[in-house]
Amino acid sequence: MIDECERLEQIQQIIDELRDRSLCGAVVLVEGRRDREALELLGVRGEIVTTSHRQLLSLAEELARAGAEVIILSDWDDRGDEVARQVQIYLEADGIKPDLRIRDSIKGLVRKEIKDVESLYNYMERLRRTCASKPQHY
Repeated sequence: MIDECERLEQIQQIIDELRDRSLCGAVVLVEGRRDREALELLGVRGEIVTTSHRQLLSLAEELARAGAEVIILSDWDDRGDEVARQVQIYLEADGIKPDLRIRDSIKGLVRKEIKDVESLYNYMERLRRTCASKPQHY
């Protein structure tokens, strides 16, 4: 089992990859406005598209026409799992293979602590405070 500081480091590496890929044109797909805001607070500056108030099929078709790389980052609750599954099916039907690896990696690291993207920024800030108060071992 990894400690909080190792967990923070691993999540930060994933967020750094997400930030880099979004700056290079990948579209990050989240469920709602608060998810987008949390990612922006974490430094993700590329195109972040929300699924709320959209039909998933038409959204997937629009993304496929644009031809961009798509990173699905829906929440890791039942609804988020369903959104990820549906969007993946629709995109693959249009010949686009979406990236679910980032979502799965974050989900595996935070599963028992938080259940959604919108909580990610505050969770990481809490880990930073905890790790800053721990003595460093070299």
